[in-house]
Amino acid sequence: MDQILNSSPDGIWIWDGFGRVIAVNKTAEKLGAVKESALIGKCYLELIRDGIYDHSVAHNIFRTKKKAVVRAEAMRTGIVTINTGTPHVDDRGEIFRIVVKEQDISRLNPGETRRIKAETDEEFTDPGMVRLGPHEVVAGNPRYRQVLGTSFKLAGSGVSKILVLGDSGTGKGLLAKLIHEKSPRRDNSFVQLNCAAVPENLLEAELFGYEDGAFTGARKQGKAGLFEIAHGGTLFLDEIGELPLSLQAKLLKYLDDFQITRLGGTRAKKVDCTVIAATNRDPRALVAQGRFREDLLYRINAFTVRIPPLKDRPEDIFGLVTHYLDKYNHRYGRHRCISPQLIGQLRSYPFPGNVRELKNIIKRIVVLGETDALDEGILNIMGRQPPKASACFLKEQMHDFEKKILIKAMSLNTTTRAMGEYLGIDQSSVVRKLKKHGLALKKKQGL
Repeated sequence: MDQILNSSPDGIWIWDGFGRVIAVNKTAEKLGAVKESALIGKCYLELIRDGIYDHSVAHNIFRTKKKAVVRAEAMRTGIVTINTGTPHVDDRGEIFRIVVKEQDISRLNPGETRRIKAETDEEFTDPGMVRLGPHEVVAGNPRYRQVLGTSFKLAGSGVSKILVLGDSGTGKGLLAKLIHEKSPRRDNSFVQLNCAAVPENLLEAELFGYEDGAFTGARKQGKAGLFEIAHGGTLFLDEIGELPLSLQAKLLKYLDDFQITRLGGTRAKKVDCTVIAATNRDPRALVAQGRFREDLLYRINAFTVRIPPLKDRPEDIFGLVTHYLDKYNHRYGRHRCISPQLIGQLRSYPFPGNVRELKNIIKRIVVLGETDALDEGILNIMGRQPPKASACFLKEQMHDFEKKILIKAMSLNTTTRAMGEYLGIDQSSVVRKLKKHGLALKKKQGL
């Protein structure tokens, strides 16, 4: 195997079904300025995190289960390569090996370079990822991409009131931050408050501020509220449905005239900020129950976006899993991986806690997992059984590999005796193996 790998003028990488390196040749070591011993067992995400390469073709392959081509740069040498990855699947259609050919782009002729560059530029545009400033948002699902498109259109238009709906854990806070960062107010403050997390008797002072002597224990100089702090920027009110009715009236007044009055004060103050409200409840049901003012709902729902639950975004599972694996492997100094087979099971899991639940599962198993292969641990957390591997899987792969070697030897030798010398085995073993695989030299070539 080593001789076969090292006879290639191109870099060769072989990955297992978990995305871990199991072999590289001498050319790949030279291109990346790294030894095979430092690569074996590493997940492809770690190669990017550790500054060895800036991209990995394995990411595309595990997401699509199809052959992929990417342009990558070896960060230690600056060499740009074209990486062609070919997946090999078992009888269940699951990836068990990936073979990657790595070509130094400087060795290609100009015409071939331009053609491959155009192809890889197009292919590497991953429809599952949206890069937004410091954020990398997983958005392969069409509905979620539409939500992002609508939100950013509202942000660019300078809309001052937006209502975000979605189940708990879907990422309403993240969407609010993205809206702020895409708006003309991006250089000013983004202030957020969970209306359900602050006691009712403190909520008014938190939002609107207070003057000296407004209540026992108040600061002598008073204190600015979150509205004033958010002046010129964005105020995000999460769980708006939990806001007491008395404060709903005061919020309504601000939305009408953009003025606030501090607790214990008499002077109104002009405040200019975008208000993004969010809730995981049905606001109309809250109105029907008398828990939310109907006139306030009309003020804040002129522009509404609804985030779909994770169970309706199966296209995003792979990207989210790899994102959080990379994040927590880096944070806790681990080298955890999962197999592509597990992604199929995760796609069918309902995730009642949405993205937050997935995030916590990955974090927990990265920290507490007993081995680097996380499949069984994740399935146990979700109460599912890991799929059983084929009992004869290794035997089948060895059989196929031996047949390929024999075919190669037949193409280079004319007799079974010569084949034996080439392979380092006796002639009788060659004859027995040819029979085993249904192969035979042409009769005119003799034995």
